[in-house]
Amino acid sequence: MTESLWHQPEFQQTVKILILFLAALGILIFPFRKKNTHMAAAWASLQSWLFFAPILFVILGAGGNWPNYLVTAIAIFCAKEFFQMTGMYHRSIFVWLGYACVVLMGYAIHIGNYTLFNTIPMMFLAVFCLVPIFLNSYKNMLQYISLSIICCLFMGWGLLHMSWILGWPEGTYSLIYMILLSEFCDNVSLAVSRLFGKIKLVDQITPRRTVEGFVISGALTLLVAWGLRHLLISPQPIYWAVLGVIAVFVGTIGDLILSVIRRDLGVKDVGIFILGRGGFLDRIDRLIFVAPATYYALLYLKTINL
Repeated sequence: MTESLWHQPEFQQTVKILILFLAALGILIFPFRKKNTHMAAAWASLQSWLFFAPILFVILGAGGNWPNYLVTAIAIFCAKEFFQMTGMYHRSIFVWLGYACVVLMGYAIHIGNYTLFNTIPMMFLAVFCLVPIFLNSYKNMLQYISLSIICCLFMGWGLLHMSWILGWPEGTYSLIYMILLSEFCDNVSLAVSRLFGKIKLVDQITPRRTVEGFVISGALTLLVAWGLRHLLISPQPIYWAVLGVIAVFVGTIGDLILSVIRRDLGVKDVGIFILGRGGFLDRIDRLIFVAPATYYALLYLKTINL
């Protein structure tokens, strides 16, 4: 359980800077929002964050168990979109078991039991395997079991590492740092790929990503990681460098893995994120992979006292 952060000048300053930055960006984009589809998408995405960011900061600053409740709720929404995307809603027993798995992992975080947290996905693998016997059915069951455990691992185990990070005294700032780098890298990569990109990164998986976008967004993300290093627990260069690299490489890999799933299923966006394009899963697909990588990287750096 964390204490309220609203009395901390550092948190208040961080919130003001980020809200003002989003507002200034909105003022710049607004006149061009109808110019082309790229600007329309940028405006829609920014609208979402202008709406969601204040709510996010209020809950993160509230302390207590509220941040964990928020992350768990987001994980459930992402699980819902995953089941919709994979067409599993007609098999409701797998869907509800998937929700139960995410909720129980959230509870494990609530009581601070990391061993239980890591054990729950394996427990539910056994439960998912028993469902065909309970239903006395075999048709498509391997597919249902596989997709259900993927959902629990991605939307539960992976994403909920954000809650473990929030449990640290400096965790809220580290999470804000992680989200900013991931979002910045994603949007710059898309913008550069659309405007200047020529060499496709993995054209059979997604035509939107280019080598130019990856290289330029990676370099700029590392620059932003250095510029925002005051949000981290340590001024040591290894901290911002490692987390910057994670945001670039792990985030890009995570985005491409979800693109593989969408491409194979023949879907693009899986929902509406508040006001903008894409659903919760589309907006935070990178964090599913960045969150555990960041958690273990910070844990290791803290362990060796760097």
